Amino acid sequence: MGSEQPERIARRQLEDVILPFWLENGIDTEHGGFFTCFDNRGRHRLSANKFTWSQGRFIWLLARAARLADRGLLSLDAARTDPGALVRHAERGAAFLLDHAVHADGRCAYVLDERGGTALDEEGRPLPAERSVFADAFVAMGLAELTRHTGAPDLLPVIDAIVQRVADDVAAGDPPTPPYPLPPGCSGFGARMIVLNARLDQARAHQAASALGTNPHADDLRAARRAMLAHREDGGLFTETFVADPGRRDTILARHRTPGHALEGIWMALEAGELLGETGDDADLLASVPALCEAGWDDAYGGLFRYVGVSGRTYGGPYEDLVRRTWSTKLWWVHTEAAYTTRLAAERYGDPKAAAWFGRIWDYTLRTFPGGADGEEWIQIRDRAGAPLDEVVALPVKDPYHIARNLMQIVELAAQGDQP
Repeated sequence: MGSEQPERIARRQLEDVILPFWLENGIDTEHGGFFTCFDNRGRHRLSANKFTWSQGRFIWLLARAARLADRGLLSLDAARTDPGALVRHAERGAAFLLDHAVHADGRCAYVLDERGGTALDEEGRPLPAERSVFADAFVAMGLAELTRHTGAPDLLPVIDAIVQRVADDVAAGDPPTPPYPLPPGCSGFGARMIVLNARLDQARAHQAASALGTNPHADDLRAARRAMLAHREDGGLFTETFVADPGRRDTILARHRTPGHALEGIWMALEAGELLGETGDDADLLASVPALCEAGWDDAYGGLFRYVGVSGRTYGGPYEDLVRRTWSTKLWWVHTEAAYTTRLAAERYGDPKAAAWFGRIWDYTLRTFPGGADGEEWIQIRDRAGAPLDEVVALPVKDPYHIARNLMQIVELAAQGDQP
């Protein structure tokens, strides 16, 4: 890519690769909602089931793309779509979720079939009725981003109900976190991070829909930020899982770290601090960026490991099994989230160490994940050496979110578009 500006590369990937794939293949114009159950290479749709996790993310993607298009930061072939069409698709997706997934108490269905009914497995049997605070939060975040773009307040009560339910469940301990639940008595960084992310999107939705640009949930956002940052360690890394039982703190579950997760959480903490006008801990957060990159970097093959510190006794459970089995894989979201965080730290905060890490991570990401001749869109799951790995990670979907989100954030950052 030479010396071409990252925001130009990011914009071209969005306009020529990412958004065309999802606009052509992902939108269910008959029943509403979105198709995301594609194989890793994007060549085959494996199911018409609709995981609410990805439905909410797809709404977010469309609404943010529409906002960038309105600002002239993104353009799409008018014959294919336009900002108005993006918003209409997002609104139709929101209506699908409101009709079929969102319950009055703030809980959301985990997975639906094509029409919004009970989802079936390959043998025609009903899938288990599960709930996940992650799926719930992504529904709220999609609705919040749509509200942020339109400025209409209609969805705010639903957003508030879902986010509060998620926050309450996480604060109470042992929240439902499929597809990889933690053992009882263990609390994860990811659950606290998703609360912060949801609170941040909720705050921006309220500001957009308020004539005065006010945020009635500032205290909730502040508390969510504080709870997530409680995982930060003195050396700059973040504890991924707090294990309550002192006799099990030498296990893989307690000792492993997830650098990509922590890097993702750092940009949320920085942006939440900006929105709240509270940036006193910026130096600590910025110091964590190179520490996390250094801890996660694979000197042999390049890129960031999914997990590090994978040693110790076995605790047990599906999440620890995942850590043991996939620690060396190279995943799309780890790298695009790390790219945005390092770019943010470098550009908005002038951090030279973050700038150097952005260059390494950005080069690896562009060299490794775009599909090219091997697949459509980006091939999101790779082995340690960077070869495509055709297996399921978390949900049986091709994720429509992290790549698009982070590329749009990089584009917007160059225009200073997300400053409070």
